[in-house]
Amino acid sequence: MKLAALALACSLLVALETLRAAPPSAKPNIIFILADDSGYADFGCYGHPYARTPNIDQLATEGTRFTQFYATGVTCCPSRTGWMTSKWPASYPTYPANGGFADRVTITELLHQNGYATGHFGKWHIGPEEQKKPGTYGIEVISAGESGAKKANTSGRDAPIYDEAIKFIEQHQSGPFYLNVWSHISHHKVDPPQRYIDLFKDVKVDETKFAEPMQEKFASCKAQGGDVSEHMRAYLADLFSMDEDIGRLLKRLDELGLRENTIVVFSSDQGPAPIGAPAKRVGKSDDANAQLRLNAMGYSGIFRGGKHGLSEGGVRVPLIVRWPARVPAQRVDDKSLLSGADWLPTLCSITGVKINASNFDGEDTSVAWFGQTEFVRTKPLLWKTSAPGSDAAIREGPWKLIRPTRKNGAELALYDIVNDPGEKHNLVSRHPDVVKQLSAKVAAWVATLPKAYIKTDDPDK
Repeated sequence: MKLAALALACSLLVALETLRAAPPSAKPNIIFILADDSGYADFGCYGHPYARTPNIDQLATEGTRFTQFYATGVTCCPSRTGWMTSKWPASYPTYPANGGFADRVTITELLHQNGYATGHFGKWHIGPEEQKKPGTYGIEVISAGESGAKKANTSGRDAPIYDEAIKFIEQHQSGPFYLNVWSHISHHKVDPPQRYIDLFKDVKVDETKFAEPMQEKFASCKAQGGDVSEHMRAYLADLFSMDEDIGRLLKRLDELGLRENTIVVFSSDQGPAPIGAPAKRVGKSDDANAQLRLNAMGYSGIFRGGKHGLSEGGVRVPLIVRWPARVPAQRVDDKSLLSGADWLPTLCSITGVKINASNFDGEDTSVAWFGQTEFVRTKPLLWKTSAPGSDAAIREGPWKLIRPTRKNGAELALYDIVNDPGEKHNLVSRHPDVVKQLSAKVAAWVATLPKAYIKTDDPDK
């Protein structure tokens, strides 16, 4: 009898462990947190010497951090377009910020059709203002107002966004749900409440702690009469307030018992904005605005360039994926080459939504998420802005080619990104065969793009 009881107990333990190890039967909830104009190395887990981002860093510890992840555009709207539709932004004749996604399907539509509650909170920038109403792109709840906290307040400027996102989670905790939580931080104006700046009052920037590309930003700041430490403190404070709000959201997930089966993803829309971005200076208010622009201290680490440019600093961004039920913790994937265009096909694969993969520019990268193996692309990554004569770029394997398409003095450039991530050595003359092959692929792609665009004149979009 004792042996039988012992055998039964052992079998129950085995069954319990099997259940724990098995993937959840319910479809996962999905939370997509997107920073705005934040650099690849703006966060502690990506190597910033002064940033305080404990909640983002904890996400990385509890999930997988990717080091070769790319935005689909060099400004805000194109990047968001790639995430939402898995189509290269330059393929839209009407710029999506002006005309939306036309007949292209979005990840929110596909998930909503398959039983997901869907919400969007924060920055919009994926269609005209009149589209921001329930039902657009299959999104049931849309709150895309400007962040509400002013300097006199004690909350960070994105606190209202996270308040509404938390409320949505509470209302749909039975799941499954999908929500975009798209921050305004760290887009201009970087002007956090004083209480956040005071947390960094002891920061005195040692410029030698930063990689070479950042030295140009420091020099520009000082040339315009700015104090590097002062402006860095403001930038760090803004990021800290976003991290604080992310912490509130994650804490509420835990309280509701949703941690295990909720995918939380953190990224940025493209690289950091240039310091002292052009501003009209015709009065005192404009002078103050120009000073605020010196707060744009976003850091891309060893990568040169930033927002508006095709260099690595403009297109390589952080990606952290946490899903305790499936995604390995404490893991860094520095091999898999991933893109924002992969968001739609990857989530469809995970949630069982059937799509025709050939209709999309991205690929299912779930094997990399799950740590099963390195993901090897079958399609190259491509970039071009929505202007007929703009330069184009391609990343395939270790190679990246930047190909001028207009007579603007730019040179054809080829880099071995794996061995030269800082893009210091142009290998055009050493690898003419690679240049020929990649140039042909870029030219073939550009030939499929619109010959003219309907587009806003705002360069920041």
